[in-house]
Amino acid sequence: MNVADYLAALTKELRRQGVPAGRFLEETRGQLADAVEAGRARGLSQEDAEREAVARFGDARTVARKFAAGRNRVLHGVLLVAAVAMGIAIAWVDSRPHWDDAGITAGMLLLSAGCLGFIGPRRSWLWALAIGVWVPLHLVLHAPTSANVLGSFVILAIPMAGACLGMAIRRGIATLASWAHG
Repeated sequence: MNVADYLAALTKELRRQGVPAGRFLEETRGQLADAVEAGRARGLSQEDAEREAVARFGDARTVARKFAAGRNRVLHGVLLVAAVAMGIAIAWVDSRPHWDDAGITAGMLLLSAGCLGFIGPRRSWLWALAIGVWVPLHLVLHAPTSANVLGSFVILAIPMAGACLGMAIRRGIATLASWAHG
C-alpha cells in the first residue's frame, strides 16, 4: 500500500471512529514522508520505501482506534462528571416539595442523556445510568415500597432511551458523512 492510499484509509477509519482527522492526519503524513525519505536514503525505490513506511506505521484501523481511545479518555471523564451533575440536579428539582411535574423531569432525563449519548456514543449506557440513577434512588430512599422499586426501573428506561437515541443519531450522521465522502 502506498502512502496516499494509507492516508485515505486512515481518514476513513478516523471518520468511522468519530474523530476529526485534521492535525493527526497532517502529523501522520509528515512522519510517513520522513520514513519514505529515510528509506530512499538507504537505497530503496520509492514504492518499496512507501510500503516499508506504511508497514512500520501500522494498520490504519488499529492506528485510528488507538488515537480515538486516547482522545476519548479525557472526554469520557468530563462527560461522566457532567452526567452525575445533571442527574443530581434533576433529582434535586424533582425532590422539591412543590414540584409536581413528572413530564418535565422525564423530559430532562431523556434530553440530557440524549445529548451525552450524542457526544460520547461509545459509553451511552454509562451516561444514562449516571444521569438516571438519582431520581429513583431518592424515590426508593424516601419511600421504600415495592411499587417504588419497580417504578425505578421505568424511570431508568427514560435516560436509557435518550442515550440510545443520541448514540443512534450520532452514528447515523457518521454513516451519512462516510457515504458523502466516498
